[in-house]
Amino acid sequence: MTALTAGVSFALASPAALAQQAVEMPAMVVTAGGFQQEIVNAPASITVVTREELEQKQITNIADALRGIEGVDINGLDARSNKTGNRTISLRGLPSEYTLVLIDGRRQNVPGTVAPNAFVDSASVFFPPVAAIERIEVIRGPMSTLYGADALGGVVNIITRKPGEHWGGSASLSSTFQRDAEFGGNTTLEAYAAGPLVEDRLSLQVYGRLYERAESRITWPGQNESLVDNRTMGQNPAGANVETFGGRLTLTPNVDNDISLGVDITRQTYNNDRGQLGRIRQNNAGAFRDGYDKELGFERDQVYLAHTGRYEIGILESALTYNRTETTGRTIPENAVGSASPGLVVGADRKLESETTILDTKLITFVGDHTLSLGAQYIDARMEDGIPQSTFKNRQWGVFVEDEWAMTEQFALTGGLRYDNHDAFGGQVTPRLYGVWNASPTWTFKGGVGRGYRAPYLEQLHDGIIGYGNNGETALFGNPNLDPEISTNYEVAALFDNRAGLNLQATLFYTNIEDKIERPTAASGMPNEPSNIGEARIRGVELNGRWQFAPDWQVAANYTYTDSEVTSSIVRGFEKGDPLYSIPEHMINTRLSWQTSPALNTFLGVEYRSSRFRPDSFHEPHLGGDAQGAAEALGDFKGYTLVDLGATYRFNRHVSVTGVVYNLLDKDFNDYRAYPLRNDPSTTAYSNVYNQLLEPRRLWVSMNVDF
Repeated sequence: MTALTAGVSFALASPAALAQQAVEMPAMVVTAGGFQQEIVNAPASITVVTREELEQKQITNIADALRGIEGVDINGLDARSNKTGNRTISLRGLPSEYTLVLIDGRRQNVPGTVAPNAFVDSASVFFPPVAAIERIEVIRGPMSTLYGADALGGVVNIITRKPGEHWGGSASLSSTFQRDAEFGGNTTLEAYAAGPLVEDRLSLQVYGRLYERAESRITWPGQNESLVDNRTMGQNPAGANVETFGGRLTLTPNVDNDISLGVDITRQTYNNDRGQLGRIRQNNAGAFRDGYDKELGFERDQVYLAHTGRYEIGILESALTYNRTETTGRTIPENAVGSASPGLVVGADRKLESETTILDTKLITFVGDHTLSLGAQYIDARMEDGIPQSTFKNRQWGVFVEDEWAMTEQFALTGGLRYDNHDAFGGQVTPRLYGVWNASPTWTFKGGVGRGYRAPYLEQLHDGIIGYGNNGETALFGNPNLDPEISTNYEVAALFDNRAGLNLQATLFYTNIEDKIERPTAASGMPNEPSNIGEARIRGVELNGRWQFAPDWQVAANYTYTDSEVTSSIVRGFEKGDPLYSIPEHMINTRLSWQTSPALNTFLGVEYRSSRFRPDSFHEPHLGGDAQGAAEALGDFKGYTLVDLGATYRFNRHVSVTGVVYNLLDKDFNDYRAYPLRNDPSTTAYSNVYNQLLEPRRLWVSMNVDF
């Protein structure tokens, strides 16, 4: 099967969506402009994932929900990307730290590395259960003007459900059954309920999720269970439990005001009794000397107070959010204890905690042909790490203005400007200019230019040791002289809608990144501290189409071409001419949906990913990190094609069952090849020809009950 035929595919549409095609209302979004507008007029490249689509996917983290969207890769750069067995989001060729995640417009990103040593994928589990989500809006491309730092790659805004006039909700139970017993299955139980406590005055919504994943015991050549070091990270997912609970109380004192108080609590735990996530060697006193205990945990507590006011001058939206995030199960490694660090005890609990308080306010007002957004943001962040025995702090504030000017009935121009002031590096200005031209009832053209920036993490600006890598063997330093990363971004797009079931879109994008922050490899000869080491550019094409070619049939497909290159560099390991990150050059997603009967919807999906760059610094966990020569011996990571087949049957308007056979053709990703270690050619090592060890054929079954 060629890449082209593998990519011809097929989109999933819910029974309700197909039945209502003739009267379908235009999709509305809020993330691109900060106010509600039709998606075709939004000043950005944006995709909406509906609740119906979410219910027909296996979702254990935010990234799973975005599978199949153009410009999105969720398979990670290497084993470190999915260390806990979850997934991360890459938008337009940039890794997850360049994606800003919002929930109802509130920032979720943590400003410090509270989960050090590449446990970044744990953050993708901090989200409400699917039962509580109305839709997800995904913006591909920077949005720093409206949202500040971290939005270089794009923005993911999770919009939660709102209470209705009467009590109602939903509950679901789903399980995954593996064809291969070496891979662990999982089970998820979710529930959501909402309704009025006092009619027209006070409403309540509550939700919860329980998730359990069984241990995987995957084998490949070169493994030796007798070794102390059995790190496999996401390549052999450890047993896991996740609990999420939350709710929101909304007071409507009058028709013009809504005041909400919300809370969200998540607890993640992962089994590490075999050293799957980090070595657990003990010294003679029984202390865990390498930095890891037998169980790792990731916790988040969030409380927020929000207000929406609808006044003559416009719509005023404000929110005060407090986030506490903590990593548990980490210990003080042996190498961290010495004369330079009095008070540290080998094996003692290592405190890793972040607290962030965020105040956002925004006024949307309408003046003639102008829609003005005026806003401000204040962030007070702190992070405590038990190794440097320091509390890293930062305060920053920002103000912005954005104007969407309807110059004619067909053309609107959006211009925005934001100023942020950061404790460490002062002021930062991010402008943007974007135009939308509705050339005819069927054709729309968009395009614009904007700046984006990403601030260094709190601990990266510390002058001294900020942690240890390689299980406590390598000291990691901060750098108080870091500058923020800056990007300049361009995009143009054409959209076609024949108003009869055919939608097409084509987008070209180009991004230039300056002051790229990287931690040089040991071979570079530079200090082991993050530095602004170079520049890079990313360019690409995104194509998307959906066609309802018969009353009961719908096909959708998208294609993404991404080409990145390091254009300047001052260190080895980040070489000029190399791709910026390990991202597939070509990605194709397709789905075919058939409304077999009023109650039964069936679908077939195909996903193609081309080969991707294997860097010299590729992280092979069971080799202690560096794969030591796998790149030249094995070449780039191989591409692949996956086929999924599924169906949803609706017994009545309350009960439905969905079943999906993922990886229908049972593609085997456990393909480790032998090669000689670069530094010791007499020793044979093994590395996978694929960048991730994805699951074989499996059945996912979900029952959903609406009430």
